[in-house]
Amino acid sequence: MEVQVPLLVLAIAITIDIAFGEMPNTLHPVVWIGSLIQRTTIVCERTTRKSQTSQKYLCGLALALICISCAAVTGIMLNVLTSQYPIAGIVVTAYFLKSTFSIRSLVSSSLLICRELSANEIKSARTDLIALVSRDTRGFGELQIASAAIESTAENFVDSILSPILYFALFGIPGALVYKAINTLDSMVGYKNERFREIGFVSAKLDDVVNWIPARLSVIFILLSSLWFSPQSALRVCLRDHALPASPNSGYPMAIVAGALRCRLEKPGSYVLGGEYPDPSGGQIRQVNRIIVGATFLLVAAVVAWYQICVTPFC
Repeated sequence: MEVQVPLLVLAIAITIDIAFGEMPNTLHPVVWIGSLIQRTTIVCERTTRKSQTSQKYLCGLALALICISCAAVTGIMLNVLTSQYPIAGIVVTAYFLKSTFSIRSLVSSSLLICRELSANEIKSARTDLIALVSRDTRGFGELQIASAAIESTAENFVDSILSPILYFALFGIPGALVYKAINTLDSMVGYKNERFREIGFVSAKLDDVVNWIPARLSVIFILLSSLWFSPQSALRVCLRDHALPASPNSGYPMAIVAGALRCRLEKPGSYVLGGEYPDPSGGQIRQVNRIIVGATFLLVAAVVAWYQICVTPFC
């Protein structure tokens, strides 16, 4: 049976990720996107410093369109390269695709927190937690660190694994790169603070839109991967608590993990998921990693099956 080029690209990208982890910043395509966002944002801020609110929203729209267009053009160029020079194109495309997801980095970052908590190195765990979460970790104790690490690992399954692979499966490398551009825009300017409230509005809403379906699909993969834990609790807590976080998407993976592990996940002042269960332990970080690795395996298997059943017959 002939191997589909997209599946070969995906296999190489996953191999690179597992073997080498994250690329150096100077060679990382997503860092390049971030640099473009940063420079364009500075121009937008200078241009709209004395402008009306509506003009700031328009500038934010221009910012998003510029970055998304650059990602789309890059993806199209990679497709052209693959059509003209298959071997070189497959390798380069796999390199770019790998930059859109982070399986090894996500797992290793949370496992580092787990090891530090096991060794009672609370200060180190609190510092390294910053790599996983955007919240202020000062003053966090063991329970809060464990909760934040579990929440972030579950949430990042969507942003860092499921969504880029799903958009690659549906739309090829342009889809994966456009998704990553939107996700990076949201992570850099999608904040409801005074600086980014208007300029980052479009970016934040686009991120909500592109993650809407993946977040809900994550329930299926996480639930199947939780069969050796508490799948009934997982589904019950997810159906009940998924809407508690402010984000329209993050509650799904976090709530189903809270139920699967039968632990209480809390962001102080914002939400409590699985409130009937005890606070999590550091050891449960390993358990959430097992769930996420299993869900990733199921996701890749689903992509392969989809290509073989739905795509290959029409090629």
